[in-house]
Amino acid sequence: MRNLSTIGLSLIALAALTTGTGCAGALVQPGHRALFFDPGHGGIQHEVLQPGWYRTACYFWEPENKCPRVDDFDVTYSTAKEDIKTLSEEKLPLDIHLALKYRPVVSELYLLDTEIGPNYFDEVIGPELRSAAIGVLAHTSYTDLQKENGTIEDDIEKDLRQRLHGKHIEVASVLIEKIQYAPEIMEAYRQRIVSQEETLTKKQLLENAALQQKRELELQSAQKKMVLAAQTEQKRMELQAQAEQRKLAAQTETEVKKMEIAKETEEEKARLDSALLNKRTERKLAVEQAGIDKLKADANAATTVAAARGEAESRIALAKASAAENEATAANVTTNEVMMHAYDALGRLGGTGSTFLFGDYSKLPSWLFPSIPGFQTAPWLMTPPGGAASGGRTTHASLVTPVKKPNPAMTDPYGE
Repeated sequence: MRNLSTIGLSLIALAALTTGTGCAGALVQPGHRALFFDPGHGGIQHEVLQPGWYRTACYFWEPENKCPRVDDFDVTYSTAKEDIKTLSEEKLPLDIHLALKYRPVVSELYLLDTEIGPNYFDEVIGPELRSAAIGVLAHTSYTDLQKENGTIEDDIEKDLRQRLHGKHIEVASVLIEKIQYAPEIMEAYRQRIVSQEETLTKKQLLENAALQQKRELELQSAQKKMVLAAQTEQKRMELQAQAEQRKLAAQTETEVKKMEIAKETEEEKARLDSALLNKRTERKLAVEQAGIDKLKADANAATTVAAARGEAESRIALAKASAAENEATAANVTTNEVMMHAYDALGRLGGTGSTFLFGDYSKLPSWLFPSIPGFQTAPWLMTPPGGAASGGRTTHASLVTPVKKPNPAMTDPYGE
């Protein structure tokens, strides 16, 4: 019996010892992260614990505040709802229900746990959200809450992000779930909406009537345009038909004129060809006649030249004979005979009624020869070149009759 009692006490003590040292622990669920806190080994640890089971047991004689623990953090997006009671820009009461989506930054869990603690929403996020919402709504008109819903949410979210900067918290979005207006405001708003709807209805009726009238006017105008277009088209077709007729008549007339001109051209061409043929025939005849005339002229010229040459040769022979005779005669001529022949030649040269003076008439008085023309017409006197005559006297001659020109036939023995 004693041995059995001893064994039982040993088993009870072993079970108590085992319970106090190895059975306690903490489970970190998926979507959560945790930090391990060990008071006996430096307090909170920097390492972020992944989902799983972690042992936190200590000896039974250790007090509870001396045992390790696990600080669990939900790192999924959480939604917190807040009721905000504030005033609008017009100082009218507002009751807005907001929904905030947030989560802690996993890499900053140690700082979040040591600086703020696990209750970070109540400590930081809730107050900052209410303050940001009140600030934004204070600058928002009462009538803009519905039509600018997205802009108001963005402004609150932006302000909240700035406020939570450095607080190790990530803000996903801020949503306005519901807006409650004051009853009197809602009634006034309803009446205004009803009035606007009535006004819009009347305006729509007026617009419908104006549109109906406009459509009737447009229909009438379209009908008039159709009639006018039909008349214009008919007139255009008539003018086109007339133009086609005039064009066809003009083409016909042109073709007739072309045929007449072609006929006249052919006749004129035939006439010109005939005249040209006649001219060519006449030209051939003229050429042949010119050849005949040239032959005749050449024959006559040859005959004339031959006759002229014979006459010239006979005259040359006669002149040579006369010269020989004169030379023979001159050999027996005296000085007095030469003077007599000279006087005779001068007489023949001057003709009848001529007077010749020899000597220096200036030394004689003019009254001695009153009837001699040579002294009455002194400017006609000419002094021939050669100086004085024999005996030192100068011979002067006055010609009252012109000298006759020689016979051309005598100077040109060939008549050319």
